[in-house]
This record gives sequence, C-alpha cells and structure tokens, in this order.
Amino acid sequence: MGQIKAKTLLQRMSFGDSDKKESQHDIIQQWTDENIKKIVSETIMKNNDRPYTIENVKWEHQVMHTNGNYKMVVGFVDLMVHIKGEFYDNLQDTYYEEDRFIYIEVKTKIPVLGELIRQMRAYQAYPNHYVTYYLVISPDDRHSKKLSEQGFWFYKYQDPTLLF
Repeated sequence: MGQIKAKTLLQRMSFGDSDKKESQHDIIQQWTDENIKKIVSETIMKNNDRPYTIENVKWEHQVMHTNGNYKMVVGFVDLMVHIKGEFYDNLQDTYYEEDRFIYIEVKTKIPVLGELIRQMRAYQAYPNHYVTYYLVISPDDRHSKKLSEQGFWFYKYQDPTLLF
C-alpha cells in the first residue's frame, strides 16, 4: 500500500502534526476554548483597556491560499478566534471599532522550535485581510521568549487538576 497523499500544503512541506493524535492535545484545546476570554485578556488585549467581545471561536480553521478560481488548503490552525473591539489609531489619535482574529496553535510539547516557527510563518504568508495575531498555547514554555521575539504570542497552559 502506498503513502497517503498529502491534503494540505503544510503536509506536503513535511509538517505532520503528530501532536493532534494525543488526547492531551484535545484536553488543552478544549480548555483553551473554555477559557478564551481570560487568555485573550492576558495576552492580545492586555494593554487595551477598551471593551471587546469574542464573536466566534472556530475549531480546526482552514488557512486558505486563493488565486482567482484556484484555492488550496495551506493548513489548519487549532482555533481561530474572532474578536470585535475598540482599537487605538495613532495617526488619527482616536479609537475605532474593528474585527480582528487570533490564530491559535496548541502544542503538548515543543520539541523543535524551528519547526513550530516555520509552521506559524506559513500561516502568516496567507493573510485573511484582517489584523491577525498568532498565539501558541503549550505547557512547554522553554521557548516563550524566542517566540515573543519572533512576533508570536505565547500562553502557558497549566493543568487545572494539578495544584502546582
């Protein structure tokens, strides 16, 4: 029997996400969905004191490359969060309402930092015409500083069933 044909661009680029086959991945993803307001408030919206709402949380959101009639699935982000809020415009010196998006990638561990960064950069290469933030959620925070330096948000997942 031959190999299964890659269905997404990321699979063709050898980004097989074995993490998704672990039950811990589902546990973290479910926890993230249930705690999304807290996570967004402590990361993306931390320094914005204006009101915002979580409009939608979509699981396994497809990142698409479109060129005219041609469409191709680049990959799937674990969660896509649609927020609507007031944001400051430095040029106009005023606040305005806008839709923004957060692409969240859940990782049970980060064994190879470069692979994660390449995966996130692939998502960045196909913009959705809105301001989009990229957030990694993982209990493995060894690379949080480097992810931040590279323009990605990080949130440490801590198992709520453990005391410490």
